[in-house]
This record gives sequence, structure tokens and C-alpha cells, in this order.
Amino acid sequence: VLTAAKGLKRGHLRIGAAAPYHSIPFLAVFNRRYPNLRLSMSIGNSNKLQEDLLDQSCDVAIAANVTPDPRIHAISFRQDQLIAFVDRTHPWAKRRRVKIAELAGRRLVLREPSSTTRQCFDRAMNAAGIKTGEMLEIGSREAIREAVAAGLGIGIVARAEFGDDMRLKALEFEGPVMASTEYVACLADRKATPLVKAFLDIVQETVAAERAKR
Repeated sequence: VLTAAKGLKRGHLRIGAAAPYHSIPFLAVFNRRYPNLRLSMSIGNSNKLQEDLLDQSCDVAIAANVTPDPRIHAISFRQDQLIAFVDRTHPWAKRRRVKIAELAGRRLVLREPSSTTRQCFDRAMNAAGIKTGEMLEIGSREAIREAVAAGLGIGIVARAEFGDDMRLKALEFEGPVMASTEYVACLADRKATPLVKAFLDIVQETVAAERAKR
């Protein structure tokens, strides 16, 4: 089994991801290059994924703002800006941008406090001294989109997670950029194992190719 894994002919790589948007392209390349290997993916927030790495519930995690830890090897591969979004009947639907100060007192639809997107947004609001109105906390991105589409408030999400929904209008923030950094991470003492190294190599190759196109 060890010999087969070394030659990447057999094996099972367990991926943990905060969202499918960043991870699926890497999995697709990995699957084409190593079709005999088994892949599985679980979804969780960044804090949970870091715990999963440490207790070896997953081999590789793709998450935002990984907390520095000497036991974890992490490579940043992109920054993802936060945006607001509204339903198409909202007064802001004809706009392209919004100031963060305009969110004061508004009803917002957000992820739970432990999510990276929420933490990034809360820091920006606190730094600007802005008090929000009522908050509707929902534990999934899909449910947040449905709530905003139903007119329940203004959504906050990372741009890559917004998707393509004709019921919704994305709004960029004016002023200082609110952004999260995306990482691929693994246990430091396992970064050189064949399966994990092969995945890390694909991430770096994919990112380099995307940057070369810009």
C-alpha cells in the first residue's frame, strides 16, 4: 500500500473546505492527473477545519485566514473581497457601490459569528465605529441568498461565493477593502507525504497559471 501511494497509484485524500468555490477547481485538476486516487470533501467553517487538520480528520484544508500554528503548514493563494448584495426590488439594486457607513442601522443577513466572513466584516464595522441594525444570522451561504432574495435584509458575502443569481444584485464597498485571505493548509509534518505534496503542487501550479493570464 505504501509503495502504491508513493507512486500515486492508490490512496485516499480527504479535503476539508470552507466552501466549494475555491476548492473544486483544484480537485478537478487533481482528479485528471491522478484518476486512480480517491477524493472526498467535507464542508465546514475555517475554525472547524483547522481542528480537523490537527486531529487528522482531514489531510488538507482550504480555508480563509488560517490562524498561525507551528503544527500547520499553510500557503496563501488568493484574497477574496467582501461585497454586499440586495434583491432586485431593493432601492440599492440600481447601484454598483455602497459605502460601509450606509449599512448603519440596516437589517443585515450574515453568517454565524465564528465564520471568517463575519469576523472580517465585524472588524471593519468596529474599526469604522458603525453600529449595525438587526442581524439575521444564518449558517449557510445558500440560505443567506434565499433570505436576501426574499427581501429579508442586505447580505454580506465574499465575492467568490456570490454566484450567479439573477434575483440578486452585488454591490462593491467604497473605501478600504474588506478581504479575507484564502489558504491551503496541512499538518507541517505531513506536507512532504506523496498525496499531500501532490495536491499542494497542483494548487501552486494552478495559481501560477491564473496569475500568468492576468
